[in-house]
Amino acid sequence: MWSTVLLYIGVILITFRVVKTLRMSLRSKLPPGPTGIPIIGNLFQLPTSRPWLVFDEWMKQYGPIIYLNIAGQNTIVLGTHKAAADLLDRRANIYSDRPDLVVLNLLTGGMHWAWTQADESWKKKRREAHEALNAQAAKEYFPYQETESVIMLDQLLAHPEIFTDHFQRASTSLTLTIVYGWPPLLDSAHPNAVHIDQMDHELLVAAAPGSFWVEFKYFRWMKYLPRWMCAWRRNAEDAFSRNSVMLEGLSADVQKQMDAGDNITCVASKILQNTGNLFEASWNSISIYTAGAETTSGQLAWFMQAMILYPEAQLLAQDELDRVVGSERLPTFDDYEHLPYIRATVKEILRWRGVSPLGIPHRLSEDDYYEGYFLPKDTTCFVNVWSLHHDTQVYGDDAEHFNPKRFLDANGNLQSSIVDTKDEGHYSYGFGKRICVGRYIANNSLFIHIAFLLWAFNIKAKVDADGNPILPDSLQFNEGLIVRPAPFSCNITPRKMDASEIIAQAKADRGL
Repeated sequence: MWSTVLLYIGVILITFRVVKTLRMSLRSKLPPGPTGIPIIGNLFQLPTSRPWLVFDEWMKQYGPIIYLNIAGQNTIVLGTHKAAADLLDRRANIYSDRPDLVVLNLLTGGMHWAWTQADESWKKKRREAHEALNAQAAKEYFPYQETESVIMLDQLLAHPEIFTDHFQRASTSLTLTIVYGWPPLLDSAHPNAVHIDQMDHELLVAAAPGSFWVEFKYFRWMKYLPRWMCAWRRNAEDAFSRNSVMLEGLSADVQKQMDAGDNITCVASKILQNTGNLFEASWNSISIYTAGAETTSGQLAWFMQAMILYPEAQLLAQDELDRVVGSERLPTFDDYEHLPYIRATVKEILRWRGVSPLGIPHRLSEDDYYEGYFLPKDTTCFVNVWSLHHDTQVYGDDAEHFNPKRFLDANGNLQSSIVDTKDEGHYSYGFGKRICVGRYIANNSLFIHIAFLLWAFNIKAKVDADGNPILPDSLQFNEGLIVRPAPFSCNITPRKMDASEIIAQAKADRGL
């Protein structure tokens, strides 16, 4: 009897030893990365500013895949086109989840589908969004995008010094029009617009890595603390209640117009047609808004900086516009196929200074192996998009510089796109099943805004007392989940004597 008991004990001890040995063996096969300290790992080694630049340097030391232990959370950072496409695209079935962000889920009640897990509900909501925003549907919004560009030019003529404010107004107004069918906003002071932008800001803060201690694995116990002890919980839950009332009201207004027989072309109307749940439809609609309102205005700010730093690119674009459009009318989407340099400029600004240089994190839903490395289930996966976009082996020796011609062939036509970029030529819109559903509208907005800006204005650096240009530093950022350039100034002057008359007529033609 005792011999049998001892045998069982021996087997159990041997089993534990084997399991421990296997775990240590597997851990030894994790990708390389900076050595951390016990318990908290690499937490205090994480850069607090411009992490994409630090990760880029680490990749030169450790290779294209970096492993980090962030207070118990397994994390990898991918730094090559091949690794990103191999995992997030070709193995999308297990790399399409999102990390469980406690505060963001409280802010949204788990209803913001861009941050929910890749389950059947997510698939349904994404399908609805795709139907409203796909390449064909995006053409329905051409008139709205041209109208916003007209307003933007008119406001720049009056107050060029606050150009970023005009970009933000145009982006906010267009997104509200596309999502809810609103008429254009001539300013961004509408109470609902202010409320939505505040909500958008709160979501971006909550989604930024490391914003709250409760997001780290070893501090997850904090989510069980009572409400009275946690300001972050109270603020998030109160915001969710307040925002839900507003969002349901916006969708209800759209439903009333539909019930009255109005022919309203907007995302919310299409989503409402596919679901009978007003609460669900309202959060699905706002999920689309928050994905687009900040990004386009941020990219336009980077575009202005590029025009200052690379004036030869501005001249080439203006030459194309003068040749195709002329001086007697504004550009339109009918000119799209005849403006390859402008389209290449859109691709290049998204590559050179995309507003999300570290991408949006994915989560691995089961154990995986890649290039001899073990990648555990629940690993958070970042792509250092900055490294991909500045890879000289892919984009050439001048990858650090802004050069739209890299997307053109010898005849000046758009050439075949970079492999594994979904014909975009860059990775700013994400990967796999999480690729941005609004990318067609975003591309169209950037195209028409940039065409309008360069048709109407010369964009130059300001000069100091000695006549020397004051050039911005393109490596200085206002950081967050959406990255903008640090504030800078420029001179924006009309190119054409009659530009104001043409813009005024365009406003009148649109009833503005």
